[in-house]
Amino acid sequence: MAFEAFVSPLSWQQVSLLLDTVQYFEDAPKLLSLPQEQGASVPVPITSDTLKTMLGCLDEEDAFSRKAFSLRWEVAADEGSGYLVVELPNGDTVRQPAVLSAFSPV
Repeated sequence: MAFEAFVSPLSWQQVSLLLDTVQYFEDAPKLLSLPQEQGASVPVPITSDTLKTMLGCLDEEDAFSRKAFSLRWEVAADEGSGYLVVELPNGDTVRQPAVLSAFSPV
């Protein structure tokens, strides 16, 4: 399920809706489809904490303005787990550990 690195242009409104979805499924983590700059959406194992950090980089006053988030997957020693690495528009990086078997499609 690992994915190629990609850039996802997201707005405050989109990240807010994604966060609502993740919180709704808090007991059963889901793979969320994030848009790429080009091509099909990519299913990503993302948690509410990561989405909250992403939301913090965006401005609710400018809810429809998109900013670029760079996402990639780093495989851990055990192939079934790894890290979702998100480079934020403000230059910070989030490394979220994830066990892929814990996430299912929406």
